[in-house]
Amino acid sequence: MDSEIWSGSSPVSTGVAGLDQVLFGGLPPRAMHFLQGNPGTGKTTLALQFLIDGAAKGEKGLFITISQSEADLRRIARSHGMSLDLLDIEELSPLDLARDVAERQTVLQTAEVELARTMEHIRELLARSKADRIVFDSLFEFRLLAGNHLSYRRNLLLLKSLVLQSGATALFLDYADRELGDRQLEALAHGVIELSMRVPTYGKTHRQLCVAKMRGHRFIEGNHDVTIRTGGLTIFPRIVPDLHEASPASGIVGSGLSAVDEMLGGGLEEGTTCLIVGQAGTGKSTLATAYADHGARSGRSTAMFLFEERPEIFRRRSRDLGFHLEEREKAGTLTLQHFNPAETSPGEFAQAVVTSVEDRGARVVVIDSLTGYLGAMPEERDLITQLHSLLAYLSRRGVLTILIVAQHGVLGGPQSMDIDTSYLSDTAILLRYEQAGTDIRRTITIVKKRHGDHETAVRELDIGDGSVDVRPLAT
Repeated sequence: MDSEIWSGSSPVSTGVAGLDQVLFGGLPPRAMHFLQGNPGTGKTTLALQFLIDGAAKGEKGLFITISQSEADLRRIARSHGMSLDLLDIEELSPLDLARDVAERQTVLQTAEVELARTMEHIRELLARSKADRIVFDSLFEFRLLAGNHLSYRRNLLLLKSLVLQSGATALFLDYADRELGDRQLEALAHGVIELSMRVPTYGKTHRQLCVAKMRGHRFIEGNHDVTIRTGGLTIFPRIVPDLHEASPASGIVGSGLSAVDEMLGGGLEEGTTCLIVGQAGTGKSTLATAYADHGARSGRSTAMFLFEERPEIFRRRSRDLGFHLEEREKAGTLTLQHFNPAETSPGEFAQAVVTSVEDRGARVVVIDSLTGYLGAMPEERDLITQLHSLLAYLSRRGVLTILIVAQHGVLGGPQSMDIDTSYLSDTAILLRYEQAGTDIRRTITIVKKRHGDHETAVRELDIGDGSVDVRPLAT
């Protein structure tokens, strides 16, 4: 069994941010792994990160390439600020092999001779290099050299044997096209990692990684979002709430507005989710900011995630209402982060939230708004699934989460939301416009609160110059 080869050994780090977390430490050592994906998904870049990580730890790395030249590899590395000086790069050119065969005028088929010479060259390379990490790029060209399925399978078995004898951990790159590949041959690999990408109608390419199998080794299943930026790939692991330690949540978070806290029976509990729903201009962001400002002022680390309003405008508008967010930021109790839905994947955003909790100890999280978050999702079904996991994680970590949801409709007309998320919340606050004679006024109502009592009366929400006030509704 392959698992016996590395039983008791530590996993091999991939050198890719987030991927070791998906693999619970890294790849099983001294084994052959397939890395599959169509052109542009990041296979070569990930492979280079894998080898460079080993070189930084004093391990020998060998890159055997049939599909592209050494010059191409160095060009890719330079684009990411990487150096290949510590790696051995061996370029095997099928064209050179074919020319050499033609000159010999052998009676054997050219493809068979090419493959035999290639295998002998690989055997010599592995014996000479004594590499700890190996990348083979790629199986597609190797498949073409084999000429037929039987020859390809036989030589792939030989390659696996050579890798195991060398004691190296190897990545074999291949295309994900099922017409070119062979799912049965994946059984020869200890692990199979798949890279994919989808080009939306608008916005950046959405890339994902999935660990199809990793024999005898734990990993997080499902798709994980991927970004490729200068420096290489970054993986954003799918959130699995149960993998995170539960934190006690017993505190009450106030808004700094005594009337609102009174309506809520004292405030909002840590470890719960509050939905603030309303039409444009009813004061959703203002009320959420009141909680963020008061939480930060009372010493709770607070994180605000903005999808719609730029931070500089948000700060200025909040300052005009008496919320001095810059002071909280300077004190380190409040952070503001802005996300463009067209440029940010759902996984990247979720990881930013997790980082704010795990690294900065955030106890209050505000997402403004869920409508903007929806814009980052390719499908509505995915929104609900990912949002549910994110909220379950935040609840498990004892964090108060405040979600802002825009409601469509005008005064006196029907009102609706893009998507119903009310069942995900523990508390729901409804802000509306009401007509009072010839005037329009804002109102606030506590629609539900699962934990404790709450007031059911409708009150007036007054947002004026430099102040926010809640008072009984005048008749």
